[in-house]
Amino acid sequence: MMDSKRIKHRANRIRPLLVPLILYIGLLALAVSFAPTMENTPWRYVVALLPMVPGFFLAIGVLRVTAQIDEMERRILFEAVAFSFILTLLILLTFGLLGLVGVSQPSTIIIAAMMCFLLLLGKLLGNRKYG
Repeated sequence: MMDSKRIKHRANRIRPLLVPLILYIGLLALAVSFAPTMENTPWRYVVALLPMVPGFFLAIGVLRVTAQIDEMERRILFEAVAFSFILTLLILLTFGLLGLVGVSQPSTIIIAAMMCFLLLLGKLLGNRKYG
């Protein structure tokens, strides 16, 4: 019974993030599909940056949710962010050094995805450690 209460509580906190996240994903698909085909028009910049509008609201929502969590969840999140940051830094430094010998560098999209994956992994490890 305790788990169902915890799941409902977490779902209520995450629910306000769903609309901006869905809009971000939809506009990202639109931007990726159409911006490269809009050569020689200034509208391509607008289309390329459209996902940033709901992304801004998503960031604000994440900050609000973070302010509402308890101390243990905040500690787990902090450790997950630290884990993600340091591993991303080490991986990027490795790629930077390998760039000296001709290894191609990862794109910013790959870096962002890697950071999100490492944050999720850090959160899962923290939940296992403290939960």
